[in-house]
Amino acid sequence: MKGDIMLSTNKDASVIVKSKFALSSSKTFKDYVDYVDRDSAKRKVDKKAPYMDFMNYQDYMDDEEKTTSLFTSYSDRLNENEKDDLKKSFSIAQKNNSILWQDVISFDNKWLEEHGLYDSKTHTIDEKKMKNVARLGMNEMLKKEGLDKSTIWSAAIHYNTGNIHIHIATVEPSPTRGRGKRKLKSLETMKSKVINNIMDRSQEQKLINDVIRKQMVNAKKNDNTLSFKNRSFKKDFMKIYHALPEDRKQWSYGYNSLSKVKPLLDKMSRDYIEKHHKKDFKSLLEKLDKEVEVYKKTYGSSDTKRYEDYKKNKIDELYKRMGNAFLQEMKNYDKSLKSNDLTKIKSDNTKNKRQVFKENLGFNQVKYGIDRMLNSEYKNWKNQLAYEKLQQDIDMER
Repeated sequence: MKGDIMLSTNKDASVIVKSKFALSSSKTFKDYVDYVDRDSAKRKVDKKAPYMDFMNYQDYMDDEEKTTSLFTSYSDRLNENEKDDLKKSFSIAQKNNSILWQDVISFDNKWLEEHGLYDSKTHTIDEKKMKNVARLGMNEMLKKEGLDKSTIWSAAIHYNTGNIHIHIATVEPSPTRGRGKRKLKSLETMKSKVINNIMDRSQEQKLINDVIRKQMVNAKKNDNTLSFKNRSFKKDFMKIYHALPEDRKQWSYGYNSLSKVKPLLDKMSRDYIEKHHKKDFKSLLEKLDKEVEVYKKTYGSSDTKRYEDYKKNKIDELYKRMGNAFLQEMKNYDKSLKSNDLTKIKSDNTKNKRQVFKENLGFNQVKYGIDRMLNSEYKNWKNQLAYEKLQQDIDMER
């Protein structure tokens, strides 16, 4: 039994991954075990043997005019003792009914030359770099498959054809699975890891991120939407603000509760970019288109999801960040309104206290006047009584 998988089947891809597996009872497995222990002095090239014929895997890899030395996860060049140990491990794996996984990573030579790994004049390659990227890709794929603790693998770089390629054979000395099929996503991860470690686009991607985050979004954060120069956005701003949920914690672009206002947010972002960042947005699109061309050339024109998603995802990121900048401004606006209401309440309370104090003060003043008047009347009344009594006493004496 065997299984076949090919990634990037289109011929215009710069990197192609092909994979097969075979059961331990097959001739394919036996050929590879025998290969490790054979004299590798053959120099005759069989032009008719297709390099992807895994049934002739041993004969193909055994030609010095086709391949460099074997390498593994731990060594760049196996010596004879290491080859013996490898043969024993593969023999044990075969006896234990392990699957033999065979992968080929094929490269466009011009693409390798563009990235400094191949010299077409001298027909030499950067073997150390090629082996390292193969290791990184294999490690990533095996982790995805849960095989990183149970497998061993060996590989060789072949450079005899128009496309430099790496053959990789993997087994489990103590098998953990009986099926050879691996997830397509795991193999895609291996391929991406290889590509990304050859094709360094970090500087170009940094420039793209800077246009989005620094030149556009950060500039928006420092620009008040409700200022006079942005008065055309006030209507949309207030419409979105009044449509937001009561829970301010949900005022973030990623919340599902904002699904109804997202089209309005995107429209406001689009209008804002058109008014204030037209040149920046044009520059962003140019940079994204360039990246798309690079990815298209690398992954092939049929793998549209790979490069079209990149451009779309970056534009989506711009709208998400711009939308969150507006939402943060709405949070601040809402906070200021509530703060003003609280200040007004405090002011009203202070005013009421003052009014009560004034009213109480007036009442006290009136009461004080009445009390003084009553006291004065009372004293006059007492004095009058005393006077009348004195007159009575005088009359009686007479």
